[in-house]
Amino acid sequence: MADSQRRPILGNGEEYSRAVKKRPLGRAAEPPRTYEEARELVKAGVRNALASFETLPAEKKLVNEAVFCLRLHPDATAKSYDPVHIFEDVPDVRKVGSRRYRENPDRVAKTARIEKHQAKKTTEVEGRLVFVQSSPAGFQRLLRQLDRTEREVRQVTRNEIRRVERFDLLSPEEQILGFEAEWEEGRVELVLHPTRVSTDRQLSFVSELFKTTGVDLGGSNIKLYPDGPTFISCRLTRDSLQLLRGTNPLRTAHPLEFGGLTELRSAPLVGAPKPSASTTRSTIKIGMFDGGVDMTVPLLLGHVEEDASLEIKTATNPTYIAHGTAVAGALLHGPLNGIASNVHLPPPPVYVVSIRALPTSNPKDVDLYESIDIIEKAVPARNDIKVFNISFGPRGPIADDSLSRFTYVLDSLAANHKVAFFVPVGNDGGVANFNRIQSPSDLVNGIGVGAFTMSGDRPVHAPYSCQGLGRECGKIKPDVAAFGGCENRPFHLVSTTAGAKILEWGTSFASPLAARLGGQAAEIFERSSALLARALVIHTAIHPDGNPDHLLGHGCVMPDVTEVLLCEDKSVTIIFQGDILPTRILQIPIPLPNDVLIPGKIQVSWTVAALPRVSPNHAIDYTSACLEDTFYPNSKKFNFSLKGAVKSLHLDKDKAQITQLLSKGWKQASFPVSESGNKYRDGQGAKIDCLWEPTVRRSLSKYAKSLDEPFLTLHAMSRNSASDRFDYVAVVTVRAEKFQGDLYTKIRQRYPALAPIRVRTEAEIRVQI
Repeated sequence: MADSQRRPILGNGEEYSRAVKKRPLGRAAEPPRTYEEARELVKAGVRNALASFETLPAEKKLVNEAVFCLRLHPDATAKSYDPVHIFEDVPDVRKVGSRRYRENPDRVAKTARIEKHQAKKTTEVEGRLVFVQSSPAGFQRLLRQLDRTEREVRQVTRNEIRRVERFDLLSPEEQILGFEAEWEEGRVELVLHPTRVSTDRQLSFVSELFKTTGVDLGGSNIKLYPDGPTFISCRLTRDSLQLLRGTNPLRTAHPLEFGGLTELRSAPLVGAPKPSASTTRSTIKIGMFDGGVDMTVPLLLGHVEEDASLEIKTATNPTYIAHGTAVAGALLHGPLNGIASNVHLPPPPVYVVSIRALPTSNPKDVDLYESIDIIEKAVPARNDIKVFNISFGPRGPIADDSLSRFTYVLDSLAANHKVAFFVPVGNDGGVANFNRIQSPSDLVNGIGVGAFTMSGDRPVHAPYSCQGLGRECGKIKPDVAAFGGCENRPFHLVSTTAGAKILEWGTSFASPLAARLGGQAAEIFERSSALLARALVIHTAIHPDGNPDHLLGHGCVMPDVTEVLLCEDKSVTIIFQGDILPTRILQIPIPLPNDVLIPGKIQVSWTVAALPRVSPNHAIDYTSACLEDTFYPNSKKFNFSLKGAVKSLHLDKDKAQITQLLSKGWKQASFPVSESGNKYRDGQGAKIDCLWEPTVRRSLSKYAKSLDEPFLTLHAMSRNSASDRFDYVAVVTVRAEKFQGDLYTKIRQRYPALAPIRVRTEAEIRVQI
């Protein structure tokens, strides 16, 4: 069979994966202070924090429970440096979260790294902040522990104390985030620390706090999560916000403004194409949370259902219905651009389930917590749906140190119910200082979708589409981009006016294009899943500049699912999937033909995705697990080392030299020499450290002759006491442009367990309307 004929991607790659072990490398850096210096520093900090706590008004603190900040030195930013043994020695004190703090390098203990920052005139460095909670008596016990002689304290505890830079309270400036100077009044989200007190005591505290600060408790919405934070949606004025400053259990306060939905009823109208002549509908369902739909519109008839049992119990609104109808139309038909009014559309490849989540009960003060409640209830109830689109959210850029309830709910639902959410990044890309992506597109177990438009035949970032970076654990945002149109080249959408389409643009309409692709990828072939669909959407996205960035993410999504499911000419794509325990390491091969000369270069691309649980208490440690991917191009090339000297040698070609080195005490590395794929960069071109990302995509090119049984390792790492298995997928593509044979067949001959995915036929996925 000619290699130019496209064939299905290959599954069952996990049949060739195997568990391996690596020796741990490296050692922790020396802490910046002596134990005696650090001990006195911490003792003074604890005493001052307790004194400040005692002076707080009664309504600003919980009785017998305080939360303080243990700030680690900026050299100790890794999760592994978090204190553990301190809490073992003083069990009354516990860790209840973490985030970053920022400090001038001149004001922290000097180390080689800090001196480098000073030499570069760096004005700010980041450190790790650990929230610690106890009663005042518990912190007094910590002081007594610190009064013990150095010999009486375990070495591991002493090292933890030596890495502490400061012990204090969270400042009001660290609590109040994202408010413009002109802000006077609006809906705000408060996040309170986890607490040991009862629910009744927690609610009583909030009630008294609001009474004192003039906040309307009746217009507020309080959501408590076991072992997690308390989220509160409330309406504040500038004065009441100021009065909340310094409240001890308050972790953050940030705006929760709903900017409304795009007004479509006044948008230009032109003639719409005719509905499909088919009498069948797809069984591939995509859920949609929006403002409802007009079920009488001909282009939706038979292809959309409303789940009234799960929808919000408010009156419908024509503006919201128009928006939901346009989004549903984009899910079903994609852009209607270039399709004449006398043309019948093809049968939609998906079926839409509309669950109305808007408007909320008070149109003049929209509380998105009501919409989030609908989503939280509906997703578990509709276990027949794997992919959901949500084309609305709060306005305003995300903050690194603050997590919204909206994001947390979507990530938790995705992990618990194995679904995927597609969410637009927002339309404020042209607003200076407010152009960063908006919640909940900062989710890590879903897809944040940006918008592109066209400049001639070239896709370009739509100027209104919000930009990355995302938060820690999800920095590459948007994940992908889809066509959203622009003023000069608008998106043609389904209108509530029969026989007409409307012309508009926005990320709200780009998101359903990515969702319809993901929905098909999750259902159209056997053994697929929402996680695999997400990985395939990202893996096949094409960036016009060749590298991921903060504007289009990994690139523009494919226009059709066949582009996702079929191997391109001269390339083969293989799927590996399963579940894995934390600390385990999987080795997966990069499939290549055996004993076949391949001229020129081979491009190896891989996308790795995991489905970890998340922790809302830890803004910087949000994901509980990830897969660290490492590429090894040559399984016979190893590093040999002795006293800092390193040589890279080939086990066969350098056999004599290796024997000689080993006899002199040189040590062979446990794994071959590794190489990294592409480096992620921010908008200024600086390299981004993408650690603990649930999804990564990498690519590199190597001369075929330099590859010898190449492979990847996937190291499952966990934190926040996570120990459960989690799902993973890896999608690997090898491309050999100059190979003259049938690469697909040659790889299958060598790896016979690899099998083409079985795509469901039209007869299997369509039923009569």
